[in-house]
Amino acid sequence: MKDARTQIIEQLRRISRKKSDLEKKPHEYGTGILMQHAEMYMVEVLGQNEGMSVTKIANVMQITKGAVSQTLKKLEQKGLIQKFPDPANASRTLIYLSSEGKRVFSAHQKWHRKVDGGFSEYLDGLLGNDVLLIRDFLNRYEFFLDNRSE
Repeated sequence: MKDARTQIIEQLRRISRKKSDLEKKPHEYGTGILMQHAEMYMVEVLGQNEGMSVTKIANVMQITKGAVSQTLKKLEQKGLIQKFPDPANASRTLIYLSSEGKRVFSAHQKWHRKVDGGFSEYLDGLLGNDVLLIRDFLNRYEFFLDNRSE
């Protein structure tokens, strides 16, 4: 029988694969608009921080400005964003969600509340020390992922 550490590592790998598989599949979040994960993530970032420049979006999402531009083109084709010149800097463009983009953002938040509800309730029921232990574990796991060598 496998020891607990081996089981935990194997479970983390399974969870990572499942999350990766979910992110590869487009989803419509109840909006009728099929969205790739990267597109929805950008809508989420813009919904929380409207009026961002390409550079600021790239910094928040930790992706290249080229990747931001490619995703913005897709969102613009879907009618989800609007671009306006920055009044403080004529060479910079600021990105806002369109009314349709705001609808998609709102539907995505609603979808998350529904899907994440049971897990949120579980977390709400944990005691303080359990929460600290989980946070410490996740912080260490994230640190490991950020600092591992290829």
